[in-house]
Amino acid sequence: MTQHRFRKTWLTPTLLGLTAFILRIVYAGASRIVWGDEPFYLWLGRNWFSGKGYHLWFYDYWDYHHTPGYPFITAVLTRLTGDMARASEWSYILFGALLTLAVYLLARRIYGPKSGLAAGLLIALAPATAIMPLYWGTMTEPPYLALAMTGVYFAYRAFRRFRALDIILAGVFLALAYYVRPEAVVYLGAMGLILGLRALSRAPRIKNLGYPLLLGMTFLLAIFPYLYKVHQVTGVWTISQKVGANFATAEGLAIGDFRQFDIETWGLDSTGEHVRFFSHETADASALAYILSDPIAYARILYGNALKLLTQLFNIHLFPWYLLIPLALGLFRRAWDRKRAWNELFLAFTLLPGLSFILFFVQERYIVALVPTLFIWAGHGLIELGGWLRETVGSVRYSVFSNQSSGDKESSTKGWSAARWLIWLPTALLMAFFLIVTPRQANHAYAAGSVRPVHLQAARELAPYVEPGDVVMSRYVAIAWHAGAEWLPTPAASLDEILTYARGHGAKFWAIDGIEAHNLRPQLAPLVDDPAHPPPGLTLLLVVPDKTGQEPVVIYRFTP
Repeated sequence: MTQHRFRKTWLTPTLLGLTAFILRIVYAGASRIVWGDEPFYLWLGRNWFSGKGYHLWFYDYWDYHHTPGYPFITAVLTRLTGDMARASEWSYILFGALLTLAVYLLARRIYGPKSGLAAGLLIALAPATAIMPLYWGTMTEPPYLALAMTGVYFAYRAFRRFRALDIILAGVFLALAYYVRPEAVVYLGAMGLILGLRALSRAPRIKNLGYPLLLGMTFLLAIFPYLYKVHQVTGVWTISQKVGANFATAEGLAIGDFRQFDIETWGLDSTGEHVRFFSHETADASALAYILSDPIAYARILYGNALKLLTQLFNIHLFPWYLLIPLALGLFRRAWDRKRAWNELFLAFTLLPGLSFILFFVQERYIVALVPTLFIWAGHGLIELGGWLRETVGSVRYSVFSNQSSGDKESSTKGWSAARWLIWLPTALLMAFFLIVTPRQANHAYAAGSVRPVHLQAARELAPYVEPGDVVMSRYVAIAWHAGAEWLPTPAASLDEILTYARGHGAKFWAIDGIEAHNLRPQLAPLVDDPAHPPPGLTLLLVVPDKTGQEPVVIYRFTP
């Protein structure tokens, strides 16, 4: 390869990856709250690498609730940065750039270099991938999508021309994505199925069917150590230990009954020592038993989830509705031939992981898996729109300023340098719009009720009272995290049960959100409404008002 060709081949992806990298460094510098599942992953990585075991401090069994991929990533990056939250942000930065490159390479192979660049720019700049992962509460989305789409890229290479190396690389990257989030198994199923259909379409069929089989074998071999460890802990062989538990605890979310979800997730198990989310008792929950117990009710949940998916998908956070216009152009402006039909079928199969959440419940951070494919189609559509604009302007220019023949008209239109650059105008305008709009989404990104700015304020006011090893019990993990304490989840239980549970785990402080007390756990309302007169065993420490006028956070100290 000549030096000129090398530069031509690698200059675009290098600049594209650098753009995504720099933007994410800028966005990661903004103030944010570490909340949701993110602290779990960070604490797990810390405990794992410090020799305390792969579990949170309040239970002593190996944690099969959270796959070890993200704890491993953040633990390594913590060693390099010296700060767990910063490690999480560097994961977002690095894997955000990798996702951009994976989508660019896939779109380039399917539609060509211009469409690949447009799709890569959408991934680099759009809110769904550029900033929203910072505020969804897990930070697993960038590595999960980056590794999964890299696996999809190698699967597409095999889809066009079966080669064992591409199949193996696809299996390895999909397995790495599984270690970050187990729903990557749906990517495996989707890729295996489309590769199987491709194998059956061309001879020799029997030999070609060995390639999707090799994909599955590579994936299973890569994840088998984890499956074996889960089996040791739970006694259950399962490729996704969260399916049954999700069915068992997600009905409340699916039907919009948050009090029911609170009880399903944070209620005490039969021992009274653990909340259900962290209990062994959810390890063997059966998805089939849940569905068969009330098929009609489950059908209503599916219908509601499908409507919720459409509502949440087509907004500025994920895929703005106006991108449906270039998406439609990308798909249908030109007639399909056989090769194009196969390519579109391949891309359609990559939507299955995001669509699969209709079976459980729908949130933005789950269905973001739809976005890379939608952006590929929209990116190609932006180029098609630019091509239409270039041809139209060239034709109008010719008709106004020239009386040339038809053949000269085509030559004139192609030769006009300004018209050639018009192909990039729709993409450039949209990128400029995203550069303005994307940073503003941080102000509206937190899930209502799940975390609030007053939680951060409560943590800051509590921090001076916290000593190393102190435990803060709270429904909202952000309070403990930002106070520099260990965390204990507040169970959805009676006050007496909560106090017994807290003493059993050695909690020193208890932070209660007023919204939690009045909307989810009315048995705790007196502790917020009349904090000056707590029950025996509690002493009022702080009342932290919400500057927006909403419910305060009340913090108690446990006393003997």
